[in-house]
This record gives sequence, structure tokens and C-alpha cells, in this order.
Amino acid sequence: MIKKLFILSIILLSSFSSIGQFKTTKSKMAESLLEEEKYFAALKIYLDIAKSENEDKELYMKIAQLHEQLYNYAEAAKWYYELFEIQNGSYPKSEFKFAELIMRQGKYKEALEHFTSFKKSYKGHDKALYSTLCKSYIKSCKIALEKLPNAEISIRKVPNHINSSYTDLAPFGYDGELYFSSIPTDTALTYTEYLDSAPAFQIYKAKLTKDDQFEKAEVFIPQILNEPFKHTSNGSFSTDGKKFFFTRCKKNIDGVNICKIYCTLKKDSTWQEPVMLGSEINDKNNTFSSTHPTLMSYIKKGRSKQMINKLVFASTMPGGSGGYDLWMVDISDDLTVGSPENLGKKVNSAQNEVTPFYASKTKKLFFSSNGHGGLGGLDVFEAPIKKGKTKKIKLADKPINSSQDDWYYNELSSSTAFVVSNRKGARVYHNNIPHDDIFLLKRETKKFLSLYAYEKGDSLNSKVRGTIFKVKFANDKIGQGKLVEMNQPFQVIPNKTYEITAQKNGYLNYSMLFSTSYDTKSDSLKLEFFLKKIELNQETTIDAIYFESNSSELKPASKQSLNKLFKTLLANPSLRVEIGGHTDSEGSPDYNMDLSQKRAQAVVDYLVNLGIGEDVLTAKGYGDTQPLTDEKKSELNRRIEYRITNLNNIEDKNNTQED
Repeated sequence: MIKKLFILSIILLSSFSSIGQFKTTKSKMAESLLEEEKYFAALKIYLDIAKSENEDKELYMKIAQLHEQLYNYAEAAKWYYELFEIQNGSYPKSEFKFAELIMRQGKYKEALEHFTSFKKSYKGHDKALYSTLCKSYIKSCKIALEKLPNAEISIRKVPNHINSSYTDLAPFGYDGELYFSSIPTDTALTYTEYLDSAPAFQIYKAKLTKDDQFEKAEVFIPQILNEPFKHTSNGSFSTDGKKFFFTRCKKNIDGVNICKIYCTLKKDSTWQEPVMLGSEINDKNNTFSSTHPTLMSYIKKGRSKQMINKLVFASTMPGGSGGYDLWMVDISDDLTVGSPENLGKKVNSAQNEVTPFYASKTKKLFFSSNGHGGLGGLDVFEAPIKKGKTKKIKLADKPINSSQDDWYYNELSSSTAFVVSNRKGARVYHNNIPHDDIFLLKRETKKFLSLYAYEKGDSLNSKVRGTIFKVKFANDKIGQGKLVEMNQPFQVIPNKTYEITAQKNGYLNYSMLFSTSYDTKSDSLKLEFFLKKIELNQETTIDAIYFESNSSELKPASKQSLNKLFKTLLANPSLRVEIGGHTDSEGSPDYNMDLSQKRAQAVVDYLVNLGIGEDVLTAKGYGDTQPLTDEKKSELNRRIEYRITNLNNIEDKNNTQED
């Protein structure tokens, strides 16, 4: 599978020790397959060897690296962790790699712990570099846990007639059309033996309709752009539309993809034969790549206003900070280029900076990097740029960024942009490995929600002042959400479902789901909660709790009522509750006391199995000592009750970080 053609250097850490050749027949076979680039087949053999090898560190490293190279980050993380557990100082960076890869899966809390641990323990010669990286990742993990996505931005995948069954890259809009790069196929590819056997990338275009939909795509000037066995991608127009820059990529003699930047000029209505730009940025010896061209134009102020045109691009040319760096050159109308200028340490890191885009209206440079922290993988960053000089960079908000790779950010208008990502929702390949797909970002109309709490059962509808509301996305097990006060409007994202919990000391917490949609007309929304005051040690009967006669085994019909109690306890984790069992007066007092204790314990066990902590609940049997009626066999006396033994303890809002 050919994926992320231009940043293969991201995959393997150069500082890892090379892995020695294995002596077995199987391992030699696997090595031969690697030389032939049959990576899936080689991995299968290594995994087979691992079944019989006992904690072979070199083998574990090879398997972890291959999984990572094949973009199966979940499996790679498992093997890096196994290596971390057994490496005993041989591969100390395995913990860093594990943290990096689980961060890609959105497991920010666990990643935070391992980045912190690695930063403290790592003593290698490049400690300063990894200390800086860990600081960035630790900060990013905390941001990811605390921050909700930008409420003004919605995201959706571009339809499948644009997103193919394979990887799709480099989207940008020009003159009412979407341009992007893809592989010409209508069926799912299964190239698990020869990763380079897929057809070459080509540049496509599709007309945009007024409602952000797309007509059928067609290849863009194939007779001009396409060459056999070369990948054509990463297009961009000049402001006047008369120049089209793009890259062609082909493997060199060492099997490394080398990309070069070309330009085709439009005369009248005809595109001319492409010209490869000068040796200042393209390597005639095929040892480094230059790719991702974007034109930055601005007017130089002075006595005579002069239009300055600079080409910004990504390259692995000598003189960079490491991996792909962003560079800039002056470019004239006849395509003569000046000396390349590195954009400097504010932009470039020791890792990779790629896919630059210049937004002329806001004078900002957007690019993607995996060397400045971020939320995982490649992330989109922005930097104000003036006269070719960049200011301090800033991580773009969620949902522009995710825990996976996010790159090729490109604005279509002030309210619409594209990003390429292999986040949740993208198509998957062999072993559920995600492809890169094109996503559409849209700035939505602002909508605000205000929350109110009233005392339950109060005919005057008295407000429960001091109520704090915890707001998070429904089913989000990663984010901690944020806290808002009563009648404090906050922005909500259209077409999202929120879980909102009202919290107030002395009252039972109460949770509700709240959904909004794109067609919500009002921009001011309201949600009301009715909170029940806690009365300590007041016994409350749990309705419809049934046991077999003389048995402590719960009947299935009882579980519906207990599930309601479970939800109450789940929403109120600081409560402590006594479960009381009661019987009628048949049988001896000792027998009834024992039976009621067992029944109360059965209820506690059921709730604990659902996930309530054992320290929350206490079982106590009362036998027949507290009847509700004098009737000897009354069902009213055969009951389960609960009573709350302490008040809620809600944390002070000021101790919790917010958006």
C-alpha cells in the first residue's frame, strides 16, 4: 500500500539500533521478502516466529516497526509495550514510541503517564531533544483532555464518489472546483504483497455546487500532468490561474521515493508542457525530495508597489532541522527561482513539517507537523506571516485536529476548508488500517445554550443557586468535559449530542442528554433541570424488587428498578448508601434477619457488578423488625430500601480548568 508518499521518514526512529539478521530459515525468508517490499508477507512470518521465540527483543522491535510502517498503530503500540516490558535498557525509546502510538488512539491519560515516565528515566545522548518532545506531548495531552472542540466548526467526510476506496490527498478549491489527488480505481485494493503495485496517483477535479456538494470527478489534464510510473499530486494554482504547480514522484535507485516540483503554464486556453523548477529546489542527483508547493503573493510597500511571489514547499534538502522542513524561494514569472530560505526554528522541528498553505486574506501560513506536540500524529498548525517572516505558531483547534494524522489543510472560503485525515470515519484497509480521506470543515452559525436548575417538587419553581453543570460529549470516554454556571451561555456544536450533569452539594446530581441539529432555528437555547434535595438517612423503598420465596436470588423483573438506582449512583460518585433488607414476620426472627441480610447483599452485589465501587454500598439486614403493616404476610414488609448516609461533595469549580 502506498500511503503518505512524502513522509516515510516519520516511520522509523533513526537512533534505534539496526536489527541483526536472523539465522533461521524463516527469518531469512522474511528478510528476502522485505527486500522485495512484500511487507505484509514478511510480517506474517515474523509473527509466526514470535510464537515460538521467548521474549526475543530484536524480533519484537522488528514486528513493532513493521506494524508502524504499515500504519497499524494499534498493533504497533502493543509490540512496543511488550518490548518496553522486557527490554531492560536495550531499547529505552520503546516507551516513548508506545506513548506516541497510544496518543494516536486518543488514549491521552495513559500517554501522559508514559511521556512523563520516559522524560524522567531517559538518559540517552539525545536526551535534550526527547525532553523537548515530551514537554510538547505532555502539554498536548493535557489540552486534549480538557478542551472541547471549537463549537463554530463542524466536520464531515466528503462523499465516497470523491473519496475513493483508497487514499485521497491534497484537496484544494479553485474557481468553483475541487482539485485532489487519488488513485484511479473503483474497487477496494488488497495489495498486501506488493505495496508499490497500486496504480499511480493522479490529480482529479470535481465541480462544487452551492450546497457544498460535488459532481463526478474527472482527471485534470492527464495528457500534460501524467507520466508512466510516476505519482502526480500536490497541485496548486497561482493567483491568476495561469500557473499550476505540482509534484512528480518516483523511486530512485535505492528504492526511496523522490519528489520534484513542476509547473505548467496556461497560454490562452491551453496548458503547456510542464517544466521542472530549478536545481535550487529540485535535486538532479535524486537524493532528496521537494514537494507540497504553494504560492505566497503579497505587495511590497514603497515608492513603487511591487508584487512579490514566493514559493513555499516541503523538502528534505541539506541544511534543514530534520526530516521534511518548510522552505521558501522567490519565483519570477519565467519560473526562475532564487536561493532557498529555511523558514526557521519557529516553524521547523527535528521531525517533519509538510503540506503548507498560505491564506492570503488572513495572511496566515498553515502547515502540518509531527514535531511540535499536537494531538497525535501529524497536526495542523497556523502562523501569522508578514513579508515572508513567520510569527509564533499555534495548534489549530479540534475538530481540525484529531488524535490521528491531519494534514493538507486548505481553505476554500472564509467559512469552508478541507483537511485530509485517517481519523475515525475514514475508510479502512487490511486489518482495519485506516486510509487518508478528505474531510470538509465548515464554520457554522453560533448557537448558545443556557442551563437552569430548579428544586424538584417546589411549586414556586425555586432556582437551586450555585448549581454547576458538567458538559461533555455523549459517549466520550476520553474528554473530561468542562464546567459552566447557571445562566452562563456557552457555545454548542450543531448536530452533536451532549451529556450534561447538574451538580449541587446537598442535592442528587442529575444527568440529561441534549442534542442540537443544523436546522435548529434559534441561536439561543435553554435546558432546565429539576434537582432532588438529599435528606440524610431517610429510607426510600426501591419499587418492584422481587425474590423467590425463602430465597435471596433476585428475579429478573427486579433488575429494571435496580438499573435506575445504578444510574443515580453513577451520577453521584461521592454518595455513600446503605441497602437495607426487610422481611415479613413469617419464620423465626433469626431466620428473617439472615434472609434480609442475604437479600440486601444480593442487591449490593448486583450494583457492584454493574460498576459501582464496593466502598459506596453497605448491606444491612433488618429482618422483620421494621414492618410497614401489622399484617404478618404483607408484601409491603418484604422490601428493599436504601438510605443516603452522607451528602454530595462537589469539587469547587475554580479548581477545574475550563475552555
